[in-house]
Amino acid sequence: MYKQDLFIDGKFVESTSGERFEVENPANREIVGSVPDGTVADIDRAVKVARETYENVWRHVSARERGEYLFKVADAIEKRYTEFVELETRENGKPLEQSRSDVHEAKEGFQYYGGAADKNHGDTIPEKNELFDYTVREPYGVVASIIPWNWPPMHTSDFTAAPLATGNTVVLKPAPEAPLSSLKMAEIWQDIFPDGVVNVVTGSTEPGVRLTNHPEVGKIGFTGHTDTGTKVMEAAAESITDVMLELGGKNPNIVLPDADIETAVEGTTDGLFTNTGQACAGCERLLLHEDIRNEFLEKFIAVTDDMTIGPGLDPATDLAPLANEKQYEKIKEYVEIGKEEGATVLYEGTVPNDVEDGYYVPPVVFGEVTPGMRIWNEEVFGPVMSVATFNSIEEALHLANDSQYGLSAAVWSTNMEVANRMARRLEVGIVYINNYNNGTFLGTPFGGFGKSGTGRKLGFEETLHEFTQNKTIRTSIAGNEDGNLDSYYE
Repeated sequence: MYKQDLFIDGKFVESTSGERFEVENPANREIVGSVPDGTVADIDRAVKVARETYENVWRHVSARERGEYLFKVADAIEKRYTEFVELETRENGKPLEQSRSDVHEAKEGFQYYGGAADKNHGDTIPEKNELFDYTVREPYGVVASIIPWNWPPMHTSDFTAAPLATGNTVVLKPAPEAPLSSLKMAEIWQDIFPDGVVNVVTGSTEPGVRLTNHPEVGKIGFTGHTDTGTKVMEAAAESITDVMLELGGKNPNIVLPDADIETAVEGTTDGLFTNTGQACAGCERLLLHEDIRNEFLEKFIAVTDDMTIGPGLDPATDLAPLANEKQYEKIKEYVEIGKEEGATVLYEGTVPNDVEDGYYVPPVVFGEVTPGMRIWNEEVFGPVMSVATFNSIEEALHLANDSQYGLSAAVWSTNMEVANRMARRLEVGIVYINNYNNGTFLGTPFGGFGKSGTGRKLGFEETLHEFTQNKTIRTSIAGNEDGNLDSYYE
């Protein structure tokens, strides 16, 4: 069992509450970890330390040196790669192959922003001859990073690497359901960063709320449910704290009649079932042209039925358990809602008897889903697909855009002109054409429109700017008006 304490000021310390909580493996409900139940006092201490470290140490470290620190973190992750992979699968439940990808992307995040640290440039602005104007990018100071449970190592990297590269210090609050990867990362940070540069406080609701309204926090980065993101924004408003919110999605996956069906089925399968559907950018809405509906669904359901349900530690597993009991109950409820609303159950899998102790829910495919149904409008966050059909591109665009969310969408077509024209009209932050979420996003801004959030992570300039403020400096160079420089020395 992995047991660790809070990480504050370069040391692992107990919570002021003296209380701890356990972390379970969702595959079998066995206890795999124990961490402190942090308090408001713990957050206050962590923020105080982070602020003092920013003022006295970190802001004085050159950008290139900050990058070198991040490179060292990436190297250390690589050396402990297997530890991170197995720990994530135990705390989150996902298949080992997906955990390998997560840890690899976490490492790459530190490498990428290590290289980007000294490339956060300002501008020079033409003005009158007697004035010299330029801008610089300044850190916010303390960044509060609040991350969810669905990609623990990757989110830890996403919300620490860029803030640290840009000169901020960090207080990280991982989700109570999966805090172990963040604390494992802190073991690396302890050996690399100056004390207090990055801090980790685990716990339930109280420490997270305190981070969002703490007056010494300069920037908040949050990933999670839209309802919680709304509360984060409301709390931040008390101190006018800037926020970056990566929230939910109800993402449309549009298959046109000229699409390569085999490729579209493969991509749709990955888009829905990766991480057992617990992905903000997952494709929960499938829009099929009437002409290819039956062919597509026949192939898609055949692939779905062939998936192996089991524990993440089993190399044969395709579909692992949901991450926690709350998720398990929520997904089961949405399946019943879909049935009660009158959607047609096109497919519902079964859970093998030998894994019934875990939080397993089989894949479900609903057909004849209409825009008025909850399963069409609300983020399910599980292996549940809602299918609708269309007869024209205009109808497909209307169905796709008729949502409070705007994170991502996909278009499958062999006509690149049509696909790209559709991409321009889809009201989302990310459009996939003939793929679904393939590969890392590093270098590509990730974020959504509408209630899918604000700001962009994983990008280059846009993300570097996300964690810095723009400062204009105007210098007077007034002097000899005739422009004769030699006259200065006469």
